[in-house]
Amino acid sequence: MARLNLFYLFVTLLLSISLRPCYGLPEKTTSALFIFGDSTADPGNNNYINTTAGMRADWKPYGQNGFFEAPTGRFSDGRVFVDFIAEYAKLPIIPPFYQPSADLTNGVNFASGGAGVLPQTNQGLVRKLISNILIYSLVMFKN
Repeated sequence: MARLNLFYLFVTLLLSISLRPCYGLPEKTTSALFIFGDSTADPGNNNYINTTAGMRADWKPYGQNGFFEAPTGRFSDGRVFVDFIAEYAKLPIIPPFYQPSADLTNGVNFASGGAGVLPQTNQGLVRKLISNILIYSLVMFKN
């Protein structure tokens, strides 16, 4: 028992010594987020494309938890995980790429509910993941 306690003490000391250099490091900041994905990250891109009602989340019960005033197109009752990442990075909620009035200075969200890695996933109903990556590449190349 004494050997086990000594071992835990040694590990605790070793960890505290190894983490000490991290205290003086400057805090890194994130200036923008660029998001690709499916319905788990979609902020409402499907609201702006011609698709069926089953591929959209702009009706209740989506968005009814009170964080947003009305359904936003997120496939959730409130925020999706990328909204929490943006909050942690001290950024505003990242807007959908297809939102006409979106401020893209802090990043953009290309995620589309129903998108998949394979080109034939929900073909003709949603934006393909590869299409969104190509659009991002063109935007970055242009700038």
